[in-house]
Amino acid sequence: MAVMGAVLGTAMLIFGIVQLANKPTGGFLWLWVAFGVAIIGFNLWAAFAKRGATYIKEDDPR
Repeated sequence: MAVMGAVLGTAMLIFGIVQLANKPTGGFLWLWVAFGVAIIGFNLWAAFAKRGATYIKEDDPR
């Protein structure tokens, strides 16, 4: 799921940059890029870091 999140985050980032590149958006383009990079980075960390999983299901020992 994290890899898919990174791929979709990349697609959203590219789509947003293409749509907003020639429009007077003020700082919204830079905000879009910052959030996109953060989403992609977090997902790649969750996918490939040794302890990067954000959720681990463990059995209940009861």
